[in-house]
Amino acid sequence: MNKFIIFLAICIFAFACTEATSQAIKKDLLAYNVKDFGALGDGKTDDTQAIQQALDYIIDHGGGTLYFPNGHYRLATIQEKYEVKAHLIIKPNATPGRSYVMIRLAGENCVVTPCAYANHTGKDEGAVWDNGTVLFSDVMGAKLTDPQATPTFILAAGSGGGIYKLNQAVIRLQDLAFQVKAAKGKYPYLSGVNMAHAATLYTDNILIYSSTKNVDLTAPTDDGHYSAGLVAPRIWCNPEQELRNTYVKSAFRYGFIFSEHANGNNLSVWNCDNAFVFAKMDHSAWLGRIHAQNCKNIIKTLDVEFARQVPGSAFFKIEQVGIEINTGQQPIAFNYSNFIVDPENLLHGALNYHIVKSNVGADNSYFNKLGGSHVRNDPSF
Repeated sequence: MNKFIIFLAICIFAFACTEATSQAIKKDLLAYNVKDFGALGDGKTDDTQAIQQALDYIIDHGGGTLYFPNGHYRLATIQEKYEVKAHLIIKPNATPGRSYVMIRLAGENCVVTPCAYANHTGKDEGAVWDNGTVLFSDVMGAKLTDPQATPTFILAAGSGGGIYKLNQAVIRLQDLAFQVKAAKGKYPYLSGVNMAHAATLYTDNILIYSSTKNVDLTAPTDDGHYSAGLVAPRIWCNPEQELRNTYVKSAFRYGFIFSEHANGNNLSVWNCDNAFVFAKMDHSAWLGRIHAQNCKNIIKTLDVEFARQVPGSAFFKIEQVGIEINTGQQPIAFNYSNFIVDPENLLHGALNYHIVKSNVGADNSYFNKLGGSHVRNDPSF
């Protein structure tokens, strides 16, 4: 009898532990469907407020996943609060102290894009395929010639105030495409994703691109316009981040802007003035394989304060930077000019480079740099 009671007690205890663990797992995996908040994803309805309501709800209720079924989610409303300007804003957690909230934005499938992002015929067949989950801006916006003015993004992490402006959100972006609007023959005025204030950022299968054909694009730098595809967390001592399978396509001044603790692999930039830009950092950044196609400058220091990122010394190691070049390829405005642009010698680190000449083959003789005296650069052959 005593043995039976002991056995029963053990079973009850084990069940209680299992149930508690199960509840903890359920809480960690709590997911919300954006359509339950009124978003339609039909490409016609302005889904801004519905998506924003969902984002606010998740932050206010301890975090979770916001799921976007396949569709085109039209964004036609711009908001300006928490020191950022964007269609959608991840607000800071209101809990005092360092109380972090994890929020994940996940699509059903990320759209894909063929590799015809630069060509020699004038016929652009590199359109993004019409599938997956796309959040697209339906606002043209205005040219931004003052880099210290507040730029407009599709998605931004709002400032949490204080010295570091830290938003205590751990943000994951997965299987999503963000499309900015551009007039034919121009460049997009709006920028893509601004995570400068985020405590932590993780990305996987993310595409940020323009609505216009590549061959019609012009360079924003030539017109004095400031924009960026993805702005990673800014310097504040501990902005952990892991960027994977993330692509910026079509006519931004800056493709990626990195600061300290940046950790990334399989990052690509197409048709931008400056592909990979490094802002001020104290701790170092590490990147695996990164790639640029039809970009004017490949590795560059940030030259002005933009979207809370500031110029300064930067430290990194890059396992391989691969590019493809061909003089005269369209759009001509983004033809290759420099591999490294660091006139003030702010970059410190090492990289391996591999250059391909279109229709010819591998040819590392095109490597050059302006400044960059503290960067060790080694060819792949």
